[in-house]
Amino acid sequence: MAKETLITACPRDCQDCCSLEVEVQDGKIIRVDGDKNHPITQGFACPRGRAYPELIYHSDRILKPLRKKEGEWEEISWQEAMDLIEEKLRKYMNAYGPESIFQYHYSGSESITKKITIRLFDRLGTTGVSGDLCMQAGVSAQQYDFGGLEQSDLEDLVNAGGCVVWGRNVKVTHPHALPFIREGRGKGMKLATINPLSTGIEDNSDLIIRPKPGTDAALALGAANYLIQKNLIDQDFIFEHVYGFPAFRDAVEEFTLEKTSEITGVDQDKIVELALFFKNNSPVTTLLGYGLTRYRGGGNIIRAIDALSAITGNIGKPGAGVSYCSDRFWFLSKHLQGETNPYRRYLDMADLARGILEADNPPIKMGFINAANPVVNVPDTEEMKKALQSLDFLVVVDLFLTDTAKEADLVLPCTSFFEEEGVRVSSWSPWVYYCPKIIDSPGEVKSDEEIMIELAQRLGVKDFPWLNRNELIEWATEPLEKLGVTLDQLREKGHTLPPEHKSVAWEGLKFKTPSRRIELFSHKAKEEGNSPIATYLAPLAENYDFPYQLISAHSQYRIHSQFQVTPYIAKLNPEPRVIINPEIALAKGLEEEDLATIFNDRGQMTARVKIDNRIRPGVIQVESGWNVGSGGCVNSLLQTQKTEMGDCGALYDVKADIQKKE
Repeated sequence: MAKETLITACPRDCQDCCSLEVEVQDGKIIRVDGDKNHPITQGFACPRGRAYPELIYHSDRILKPLRKKEGEWEEISWQEAMDLIEEKLRKYMNAYGPESIFQYHYSGSESITKKITIRLFDRLGTTGVSGDLCMQAGVSAQQYDFGGLEQSDLEDLVNAGGCVVWGRNVKVTHPHALPFIREGRGKGMKLATINPLSTGIEDNSDLIIRPKPGTDAALALGAANYLIQKNLIDQDFIFEHVYGFPAFRDAVEEFTLEKTSEITGVDQDKIVELALFFKNNSPVTTLLGYGLTRYRGGGNIIRAIDALSAITGNIGKPGAGVSYCSDRFWFLSKHLQGETNPYRRYLDMADLARGILEADNPPIKMGFINAANPVVNVPDTEEMKKALQSLDFLVVVDLFLTDTAKEADLVLPCTSFFEEEGVRVSSWSPWVYYCPKIIDSPGEVKSDEEIMIELAQRLGVKDFPWLNRNELIEWATEPLEKLGVTLDQLREKGHTLPPEHKSVAWEGLKFKTPSRRIELFSHKAKEEGNSPIATYLAPLAENYDFPYQLISAHSQYRIHSQFQVTPYIAKLNPEPRVIINPEIALAKGLEEEDLATIFNDRGQMTARVKIDNRIRPGVIQVESGWNVGSGGCVNSLLQTQKTEMGDCGALYDVKADIQKKE
């Protein structure tokens, strides 16, 4: 049979949101790669994208519902599985009330109908999970500063006179930005890299700064103060478009070059270079990474960088802006979830294990988890396992027996995005992506949406009117019409750029704050208990006795804990790695390829040593997302602590030690 090539989009929690070419023969996917005709993907897919065929056809994929019986898994029918879930839900709701059941959904798959799980359990009145593990501190920060979130298209990057890659490892987490950075460089764009870790773009950078982890707010405020003192700011822009500058000016006076250098570990001349980079290379685009927000003061870090860009006029024009994410499509989630229950109880995601174990009146008796693997991805792995084991009954929906699924009493097998129709939007892309059903589902797997619709029908849930998945997609995509996009159009033409799309963030300089300006002084922040002006909060890790800062960065080979199961990824990334500076290696008697133990008072992990003189001394870098069986699950060492705003996990505000494994 002839081969057929279809176009879809990757639904993973990733900045690139790739358009994918899928080659199919005899009803089977034989190749996945980047869409050659898409302006961002340009024919390139990362290793994870190319590993998709191995993932969906993997021999370990669950194809039938599994029930744990006396510690062993047995296959059961869907009728038995759904009867059991209904029985348990009714039992605990009747005996203890709906809040005795907790539901957890995160970012395992990001097509727009997946969060229907949240709507179902909200209507049931169960306990939910609030907060974030990734980016919410920065979201709160930019809502204070701009009143919302916008970012310019990647294509606009070539208009920049300077690009600051601040806390973002584009080669790992945003590789499709690299061609636009290279094109900009070819036009004379200057490049600055600010990161305590090695990012692989240093050789092409004009300015390299490696601050102490978590001190970036002080660095930005020190650079801002230097520009103010030297009268090198954009006075006209500030007068027209900035609110609260006098208060900001007074607040940052304390960040002298000497003090800023002492806090950040960055030489004074480098701080001056950074300040002048924003002044002399305008328009400047700043690409922010989410690692910046994984410290106690993560939100203030983003606010400080926003302020530095504002006082130099590097916002709201081609080639300029502070790129974090965009809220342009968030109205779709609000539409899907509808009017939420104001009385619902919530557990804190960053401290989920303790929340489950200590819940009272009523205690948590049952859990329902989909699109998430909290044992590996939530702080304190051992405590998380203990919390799940404390439940009377746990249901997990997944493709594989993840570390979380292994703790379940019932596991439901779900479809991959190749086996269902979907629509995908992203906080990092202006495109609306269409994902057609490409292959039939294997075994007896069902989509998350089908499972939720059936449960709603069984339980008589009101405000859940859809009879099937197709009806749900039709309804969920209706709000796209206000952007000039319809589901019929997507089905006919595929991926679509909305007609009213703006390629430059805050073009026209119309901000959504109360003052309609960029707010360096935010009354809203003050009302919510935060500093009204960007400030520096010392990392919590400074109070810990262990010697080295531990950063659990994302991997280019996985999205959180996904993909490691595939042979292709296992070959590229066979075991956990720890990256250290030669100074740590010398102090600890470690050599390249030694097996090392990384440990603190919370737990330990094992990883193979890689020595890199570009990583900042005093920092240990490991990869997040390794499963428990690998010995490299870093979440065993992470503290259950939060950022100052946004209820985000302060996952990098941790210290540890390292030694050669005996």
